[in-house]
Amino acid sequence: MSAEINKILCAILSSILVLLLSSFIGELLYHPDTYVEKVSYLAASSEDNKEKLEDKDISKEKGEEEGETISAEKIKSLMQLASLENGEKFVTKNCSACHSFTLPIKNKIGPSLANVVNRKVGSIEGYNYSKSFKTIDKDWSYENLYLFLQKPKTWAPGTKMSYRGISNGEDLVNSLKYLSHISKLNEG
Repeated sequence: MSAEINKILCAILSSILVLLLSSFIGELLYHPDTYVEKVSYLAASSEDNKEKLEDKDISKEKGEEEGETISAEKIKSLMQLASLENGEKFVTKNCSACHSFTLPIKNKIGPSLANVVNRKVGSIEGYNYSKSFKTIDKDWSYENLYLFLQKPKTWAPGTKMSYRGISNGEDLVNSLKYLSHISKLNEG
């Protein structure tokens, strides 16, 4: 074969290789078939919890659809069934680029979440909070964390946080369990 034919074949094979490689990378980054919005059932550890949560979609509990607040008791009962491991995976993947979770407190783009549970909103020294956080006179209770993480821009209009919120109820409750766990670890 001539050198000219070799160059053409090499160009064609290189193009095919680039196409396959970009397709492979695209599949690693984006999984359109794996999105699950509704949980059909939860495996409960006790009969009481099983009765409470059977056939429910925890991402659309009664009251949440209508914009009402969720009770602390409801959040605590959901957290009992939540997965700490899945919460850690979700938080690490979605939050660790902007927030730190260990002591000593070190702010990144967002404030440290090392002892976030029951901490006063907007209270970390040296972090430049948005105006909305400076005016909120609340603590990061489970209810406030739940509502903020679900819809940050609704709970704190004007927040600098660009994250849209956690729409999947299971991920939200798992994340709360992990944040609670991290806060307890950092206390002692």
